[in-house]
Amino acid sequence: MKTNNLDRCFGCGKDNPIGLRLETTYIGERSQIEFEVESNYCGYPGLLHGGVIALLIDEVMFHAVATLGIETVTVNMNIDYKNAALEGHHLICEAWIVHRDGRKIDVFANIIDRATGRIIAEGKGRYVEVDLQKILQG
Repeated sequence: MKTNNLDRCFGCGKDNPIGLRLETTYIGERSQIEFEVESNYCGYPGLLHGGVIALLIDEVMFHAVATLGIETVTVNMNIDYKNAALEGHHLICEAWIVHRDGRKIDVFANIIDRATGRIIAEGKGRYVEVDLQKILQG
């Protein structure tokens, strides 16, 4: 993988002291992240904050694209929130590439409650291949 060092990434970085430190696994062509809903990630008491759901969708989609060995950034993301994610529940987040057209890569993701099988959210995103060093130089 050509990806820069992600150790400080808020989602998956192992060296980010306030980050989520999410671990990604791969099953075939899908990336997968498991997540336990704890009270400190809730908005309303007992309900996972929608922003955390968005972060999980973006993170799992990014890692699906990272299997291509290129550097990308998110340029568009849409999320359909289907059911509440409840405190104490274990979530399975999966993503896979659905289409590539040159530098543009379209990805689909879902989050499922492991205990109930309910779909918590579905997301679609577009990622574009970039020269990250050029972006960082301004």
